[in-house]
Parts: sequence; structure tokens; C-alpha cells
Amino acid sequence: MKFSSPFRPREKFLALEVMPSGVNGLFLSVDDEHRLVFEHFLRGIDLVKFFKKPWRRAAQQSWEGKYLFKDHRKVIAVADPSLATTIPIPVELAREPAEAKLPITVPELENLIAQEMAKIFNGCRTEAASRLHVHELDALLVGEKARAFKVDGNAVMDPAGFTGKKVTLLLELTFTSRELFEKLKQFFNAPEDFYFAESPQSRLASLSRVRKMPLNLVFADETDGTIPATSSLFVLEEGRGKDGYPILYRETFAWSFAQVFGRITSAFGVSGPVARELYGTYCGGGFSDAAARVFKRTIDPAFDELFAEVSKKKLKGSFYIDAPYGMPFGLPHRHGDAVFESMPLAEVFGAVGFAEGMATDGKEDAVALSAHALSRHLLPFVEAYFDKSDTELNRKLRRRLHWLAA
Repeated sequence: MKFSSPFRPREKFLALEVMPSGVNGLFLSVDDEHRLVFEHFLRGIDLVKFFKKPWRRAAQQSWEGKYLFKDHRKVIAVADPSLATTIPIPVELAREPAEAKLPITVPELENLIAQEMAKIFNGCRTEAASRLHVHELDALLVGEKARAFKVDGNAVMDPAGFTGKKVTLLLELTFTSRELFEKLKQFFNAPEDFYFAESPQSRLASLSRVRKMPLNLVFADETDGTIPATSSLFVLEEGRGKDGYPILYRETFAWSFAQVFGRITSAFGVSGPVARELYGTYCGGGFSDAAARVFKRTIDPAFDELFAEVSKKKLKGSFYIDAPYGMPFGLPHRHGDAVFESMPLAEVFGAVGFAEGMATDGKEDAVALSAHALSRHLLPFVEAYFDKSDTELNRKLRRRLHWLAA
């Protein structure tokens, strides 16, 4: 399936991935042939120091709603689910009977949505604070998008101008911690829309362009060089019923690579970093046949635990594990109704119209990046690049609801 492609040649981007263990940034642009051009990759960015550099401050300066420099680089940021979370709320707006035969206007929609926000905001902030493990006052609203509109049950791109008794929509509220908000405040307050999203949700949205739901993503970040014993599972499913919206479930997944590396350290008496190196060598086919058989017997029980957890949760559909270590078996690999896959980055690019391949201009750090590392930045980038939420209504909502972010 092809999607509309509003390509903007020579536009520059900085795609940030914000994790508890650090911040990485991918500098890229789009050329005249609709190719992504790799420019540079930075690991371990200190956001405060990075954006205080004089030339970066100058690039972000604006006046009367416009940036001063043409080579301004747009910033896209996705965050670990422990640092940002999005809560989707189905909303039903009933119009006054006297107005049902009149065309819907943007100010009317803005007022109706704002009234609903006043009812649901506190409950959403409480849920966000629980997910982010912060005090409610430190869970800040940084994004609100109204989309997936229907007027009297009929899907429309924009309800303005239509007549009807009822408007339904999906309102997506994105929260982050006060600490991260302060580091990115200049972008949340920028003249243009700043794309900021929860990383797993953004990646699943991108994957849904080329794979049928349900989609499963096991997400685990390494914090301070350690691997938690459990991971987070995100499942994107089709909505239920006539007006159903896709549903994102999140829950604990009782498996991580800690099981794998624990068995390696116990069996061979090596440290954690060495265990990871040995595992990578094995997945890359670097062992002799005899050594590979011994290593396989060592780690197989850990993957039996993985498959047992998949069976226990009765998961089905495409299954992705977000970890840079690779898998000790060929992909795709079926287990019951679940199919383990590698991230289909090339397919996503093809679906949205990007040219095949990524221009690197011979830069060595581009070659060093794994397909996994690229997917962490580029799948959300696709969602940001083709994001259609910068509508008149959403711009008005952002201005009206800005006080809720304080």
C-alpha cells in the first residue's frame, strides 16, 4: 500500500532517542531523489549542554513565528516509555439540536473538545504519573492531537463544514516528566509543531503500515549498562466494533536477555560484557561447529522461557524484540501463532515512497550503525515526516491547552 508522500527535498532533521541510559541522535536529510541522507550519529548526548552551544541556539532562534535561518534543522524526539507516555481517549461530542443542521466550525469543535478535556484531564494525568513513576504535578502534558474523525458515524478527514448531530474522534494526550520537559522546553515552545512521541507506540504505528495487526513489540532499555529481568510488552490490535480505534495494550513481559547472559556467565565464568560479546559472536556465526553446539545447549533454555511466555500470553501476529543482540535462530521464526521477525525497515520505506537505500556519502559511522540501531530512529522518523496532525484545529488546541503543561 502506498501512502501520500509530501516530500520536502533538502529538509534537515535531528532524530533523537531519549532513554534512561542516555540520548542518541541521528542527523539526516532528504535529497532530491527522495532518499534519506545519513549525515552523522551521536551517542550519549547531554541535552542541556548540546542545545546551549552558541551555533545551536542561533539555529533555533525565531521571530514572529518563523525561524531566522533557512538551514534550520527540525528536531524529532521519541522517548522511552518510562519517560513519556501517550493516552488515547475516544471522545464523543454531541452538538446542540439547534446547530445539528448547521455546518460544523473549527471554533465550535475547539470549544467542545476543550470542555471534554476539562472532564478527563485529571484522570489522564493520574494515569500518566503512575506510568512515569512521578508525582502528578510532575507529569506534564506536552502533546494533544485530535484525529480519526467521524460525523454521525461517517469517517471524514476534517469535520469542519459537515453537518450532523454527533462528532466522534480519538484524542491523544502525550505526557512527559517535568525533568525531561525542562531539557526540551525550547522545542515544546517552538514556532512549529515539535514531534515528540513514546518510542514503542511510534514504532508500532510505522510497522502497521506494512504488517497486519496484531503487532507485538518487546521493549527493554539497558539502564546504566544493566539489563532488567523483565521487559515491557506492547501489543497493537485492531479496534472492536464499528467505531473501534486501534488499541495499544501494555504489560510486563517476564523475559529479557538477562536470562540469556546469566546462563552464559554461569556456564563459562565470564563477566556480563564478555557474555554479550560471546553471544554476538555466536549469532554472527563466529564459532566453530563444535563450540556452537556447546553454546547452543547453554542458551537454549533461556529461549525456551521466551517461547513459554509467548504461549502463556497467547500472543499472535508479527513479533519484534527490541534489542541489539540479534537472535540465535533465523528470522522469520514461527512459534504457535506468533512470528518472530526483524524490523522491516526497507518495506516501510517502500510503502511511504522513500527511495531504496540510504545515502551515506562514505561516512564511516553510518556503516557502523546496525540495522537495529537505524530502525530505532528511522521508524519513528517515518511517522514524524508523514504526520498530518498539524491542522488548524490541533494548532488551536495546543494554544488553548498550553496552560495544562505548566
